[in-house]
Amino acid sequence: MELTEDLFGREILSVAELTGRLKDLIETGFGLVWVAGEISNLRRPTSGHYYFTLKDQAAQIRAVMFRIQQRYLGFEPTDGQEVLVRGRLSVYELRGEYQILVDYMEPRGEGALRLALEKLKAALAAEGLFDQARKKRPPFLPRRVAIVTSPTGAAVRDFIRVARRRFENVTLSVYPVRVQGEGAAQEIAQALTDLNRWGDFDLIVLTRGGGSLEDLWAFNEEVVARAIAASNIPVVSAVGHEIDFTIADFAADFRAPTPSAAAELIFRERSELTGHLAGLTRRLAAGMSRRTALSRERLSHLRTRLGDPRRALADRRLRLDDLAAELVRAVQETLSRRRQILNLAKLRFSPAGQKARLNLNRTKLRNMERSLIRSGPNLLDRTRGRLAELTVRLDALSPLGVLKRGYALARKKPDLKPLRTSREVSRGDRVNLLLAQGELDLVVDEVLA
Repeated sequence: MELTEDLFGREILSVAELTGRLKDLIETGFGLVWVAGEISNLRRPTSGHYYFTLKDQAAQIRAVMFRIQQRYLGFEPTDGQEVLVRGRLSVYELRGEYQILVDYMEPRGEGALRLALEKLKAALAAEGLFDQARKKRPPFLPRRVAIVTSPTGAAVRDFIRVARRRFENVTLSVYPVRVQGEGAAQEIAQALTDLNRWGDFDLIVLTRGGGSLEDLWAFNEEVVARAIAASNIPVVSAVGHEIDFTIADFAADFRAPTPSAAAELIFRERSELTGHLAGLTRRLAAGMSRRTALSRERLSHLRTRLGDPRRALADRRLRLDDLAAELVRAVQETLSRRRQILNLAKLRFSPAGQKARLNLNRTKLRNMERSLIRSGPNLLDRTRGRLAELTVRLDALSPLGVLKRGYALARKKPDLKPLRTSREVSRGDRVNLLLAQGELDLVVDEVLA
């Protein structure tokens, strides 16, 4: 049992008692509170709860947001993010620390802007607006370049200065727009639309100097991203400093870290081009020399394989003589065969030949006549025998033959349909009986099954 008073009358509190009183005091003395600060030391264990510290320049407080409270959270908290939270103060007695139990949280200031930026970036990326397949390659040597920027800013002066130093005979045109503030995004988008409608430029440069996220926000607007994606002219984005990234950078065909760097990437040094051209000339000359040497070597090889053309021509002449001799022999043999055929034909169609052939045909005809005369009676006898045999078979199968053996054919009148069973007639029906000789008409008096 803990003592609550010592010998001198002093009230003695345990750590648990003191912590409990502080807990009651804090939790009953404060209702719901709104607190703004920066998230640090963010943790999310397997339980799914958020544990973090909320701090500003002078102080900090521990915070926890339980998983059940996160169903209305519209973003993913991160370290360094400025947020506004609502919750109740509580004391964690085991550690003697006070904390805020957060039931609502929203991004604040630049954090809200970054959240909106990430949401828009994700939506446009899912739509395919940033795909490399749709990006156009900037021209190698652009002659006419349009610069969309503020005409009074340092960015345009830096770009023009570098461009003139590197390639002085390029045509530069400035399309003046506001690069921050209300309506700036619409002006930028309209500039891109106008330049594409005019269609007299090789490249469009979208640029401005550095600044805060709010200063660069015009280049994070959806209308600017869609105007860049719809441009038929390649677009280079050179917005802010090297560490600054905007949605315009992702939508553009090419991104430069600064305006000066954009000019250096777009315009090559004249001396560099001259040196490159000289190098190409040397490479071309060397290539031609190698090609000529290879051609000469191949020609020499072909000459070796070909040999003396006079010898090849002599071989062809001998071959031609052989073929001519073979042709003469073939023609003579053909003519000889044709003469033999012609002589046979003459013999066949000569008067003596025709007479001999006529006598032969007459002999064949007399022989065929005698054979026909001899075979006529035999054929007639065979035919008569076959007819008699068929007559006997027909008589055997004839219904009249059956009737001659004492049978009769019963037919129902008036249609004379043959009767096969007694069930086909009724009492009083008229029946015709066909006999071997004559017929009988009867009336059914009784039907027996």
